[in-house]
Amino acid sequence: MKKYAAVILAAGKGTRMNDGKESSIPKVMYEIAGKPIIDWSVKLTKDAGINKIVLVVGYKKELIKDYFDGKVEYAVQEQQLGTGHAAASARPVLEGKSESIIVFYGDNPLYKPETVRKLINLYETEKPTIAMMTVFFDNPEFWAFGRIVKDENGHVIDIIEQKDCTPEQLKIEECNPGFYVFDASWLWQNVDKLETNNAQGEFYLTDMVRIAVRQGKKVVSMPVSEIGEALGINSPEQQKKAEEIILRRAQTQPNN
Repeated sequence: MKKYAAVILAAGKGTRMNDGKESSIPKVMYEIAGKPIIDWSVKLTKDAGINKIVLVVGYKKELIKDYFDGKVEYAVQEQQLGTGHAAASARPVLEGKSESIIVFYGDNPLYKPETVRKLINLYETEKPTIAMMTVFFDNPEFWAFGRIVKDENGHVIDIIEQKDCTPEQLKIEECNPGFYVFDASWLWQNVDKLETNNAQGEFYLTDMVRIAVRQGKKVVSMPVSEIGEALGINSPEQQKKAEEIILRRAQTQPNN
């Protein structure tokens, strides 16, 4: 059994990348700095020391499979029913194969390997059920990330997606970029408990935090080292920004 495996969610259609129209390629196959977005996400994972990688694919999945040509494994999300459903799609491939599962979105390739390793170190030190990254925004509504809800002791107790937030919750500056480490056996035992009673009518992966807290499980978090790590790619403008970040890092850290 592997110590860690990564599940990278890569089933999206990318309509926002194509002026709202159906795209001819999956979202994660749009390019930044000469390579598909998903290539950067896989590279990040390997650079962080995780070699067992499962891509959750869906829309035009054959294009992703042809690109990697057997270098990674796949799980198929036939219907787009939310991020929790996407992660659950990897269970047949990974259940019993690794002790812990890293999950993040394939269109968020900007995390630094050293930040991922730092989260893994926190996970190994604190031994929680879930370890996760967070990010602080001065203008959280602009970024539209889910908000991190903490108790009076600073412990994460929930994540509320922006569309489901109360006016008070919208003011929370600590947000969820969507990078997690789960205890694998707990994840597979509990992912079917997700429900769709939210504004999107989807199975949210973020609700796994609420499930863990209600069970009395430990959830720990740490902020990313810089805001740029947390930025996802949902538009041509964000695609350009991501490319700028990657090229800048290549100039300052040529070995990374």
